[in-house]
Amino acid sequence: MSSFSDPRTVCRRALPSDTADVLEFTKYIWEGHDYIHYVWKDWLADPDGLLVTAQFGARVVGIAKVSLISPGQWWLEGLRVDAKLQGLKIGSHLHEYTDAWWIKHGNGLIRLMTSSQRVQVHHLSERTGYARIGEVLGYRLDLPDDSQHAFQPVTPEDVSEALTFASTRLSHSNGLMDSGWRFSTPDETLLQDLARRGRLHWWHGRLGLLAAHEDEEEEGRVLAIGFAVTSEPSLLSELLGDTGRLATEQCCAYVHWLAPVNETVHEALQQAGFFVDWDSSGYLYAKPHPGK
Repeated sequence: MSSFSDPRTVCRRALPSDTADVLEFTKYIWEGHDYIHYVWKDWLADPDGLLVTAQFGARVVGIAKVSLISPGQWWLEGLRVDAKLQGLKIGSHLHEYTDAWWIKHGNGLIRLMTSSQRVQVHHLSERTGYARIGEVLGYRLDLPDDSQHAFQPVTPEDVSEALTFASTRLSHSNGLMDSGWRFSTPDETLLQDLARRGRLHWWHGRLGLLAAHEDEEEEGRVLAIGFAVTSEPSLLSELLGDTGRLATEQCCAYVHWLAPVNETVHEALQQAGFFVDWDSSGYLYAKPHPGK
């Protein structure tokens, strides 16, 4: 039986003074491989989204982040709770707080990703109006010695053409791309940014298009695929195989793709030499803004 003196969960905007508590409890998550310590300072400084902490008694024991990916496209990420305090519905408090903030301050659409095994998060998302829109699985390609590939950069002037090419060929992923563990619909803003950074590539002229970004892992830099599309489905495995040569040229350790769970994509990945490197898949959820 609880009393008035028992600790209560209080969600609020994160402060720099929360840093020590956050880095302490997150260092044990994912067997010590959580990424929060890499992004925490950037999240604190983000002027467009919201970084929330959950305080339980005198300590911060949970976090969640709302990020603006592109105009009208938001991403809910970084939901973490101290493993010692599981079962107190702290995650539910954080989710409901960030969802309410987005309804008040956001617009367009908000999305999130969670493990297919986190049934409680599925129920929480559905209870608050999120619908499951897709499923992704992590694949890896080890690299060849050969670096002779058929990619060439998309220029900023060609981004409109690239956007049209991609948008009409992404049905296998419900029209979504990955831009670094964040899924969104390709638009002019996102593709212009990729083009400026040399991360958007035509393949064999205009037979294919690759969007990519870099991740940092223990083995080194990773070429991560955002989307891969071709003029004909039969060409996809060849394009995917060529990403290994592009990654070799760029001195990456391997290629990774959070690929849509789709039989055609799976077969193309296998033919190109990719293998599954996740124990379970991730579910994607989305919620349209109720008023904007």
